[in-house]
Amino acid sequence: MKPFLPFALALLAASCSAVVPSTAARLATLDPLTADPAALELVILLPPGLSIVPGSARLAFGATRGAETRSGSFALEDRPLPAGITPPMWATPLALALTPGDADRMRALQAEIAAWKREGGAKGSLGLGLGGCAIGAGPAPDAVGTVLIRLVDGGPFLPLIREGKLADLLGPEVLAAIEPCKGAE
Repeated sequence: MKPFLPFALALLAASCSAVVPSTAARLATLDPLTADPAALELVILLPPGLSIVPGSARLAFGATRGAETRSGSFALEDRPLPAGITPPMWATPLALALTPGDADRMRALQAEIAAWKREGGAKGSLGLGLGGCAIGAGPAPDAVGTVLIRLVDGGPFLPLIREGKLADLLGPEVLAAIEPCKGAE
């Protein structure tokens, strides 16, 4: 089984040197209950030796209130690299956005959580998960990755993680456990 590489926003706080404070502050002001899921786009700059298992990119969104939870997992699909993004020579770019059907499912969950939140306090969460696989010998122990995020349709891509060390973001055990990509043996 391929390790599931979590890039949950809460986890990103553990890697403070890689998280761009101005983008984190902007995300903190974003209301995940009213943000348009179709506008959310990501660009991930992968280091040499790392790829993403096709179909494994997911956005997790939910809320908890005491022991109750409302949550969903939503498929992200590959998109063409947006204009104006020039990846560094070392990086393999991956552009992602919600599938149209999952954008609709997320809107429904947003409405459900908003109604639920009016009944009492709730804490929300938003995260990104990717199934990683190794190309050749896999990523180097000091490999870095970058994540850019667009929050509004037509808005700028903001750096969320700037050249964060994968070993710090994922943990050395997860990084070492990444299996070869199918067909790359």
